[in-house]
Amino acid sequence: MIDASQASVETLIGMAVRAEIDANKIYSTLADQLSNPLLKEKFSLLAFEENKHKTILENLFAELFLGEEIQIPDKTDQALLPSIQMSPSSSLVDILSQAMEAEKAAENFYLSLSARVQKPQKEILEYLAKVEKSHYHMLHSEYVLAQEFEDYAEKDIDKVVT
Repeated sequence: MIDASQASVETLIGMAVRAEIDANKIYSTLADQLSNPLLKEKFSLLAFEENKHKTILENLFAELFLGEEIQIPDKTDQALLPSIQMSPSSSLVDILSQAMEAEKAAENFYLSLSARVQKPQKEILEYLAKVEKSHYHMLHSEYVLAQEFEDYAEKDIDKVVT
């Protein structure tokens, strides 16, 4: 486990890029696999935004560490930036719960990292934290619906409630 307070900003940004890559992959997979059109659209949006975050982080790294190459680890520290673990038997409720945990962890990670840099990079990380918080809220609303409607992942909501 990495101690975020002791790790270098370079290491932490590399880990954040890995987390964004992984989140994009999972959200893209979910968008492709689910039948519910609203969920497909929401997971596509999340995938798009996570890819945008990756680019933002790469640009932030380039600003902070001119001429250095970002080191992206093969995986994140699960205690710091948990990823979504999906299997064929994973339920939508379980996946959404993990996604909410990951988004909350990312929000806290970016807020913590923002305290270690100066403006304007600080503001960029605070922005990312706010976006991750909005992702959490979007996922939470879907989580509530998935708990209430058993086949929410497979159908459009008008077919679930009728």
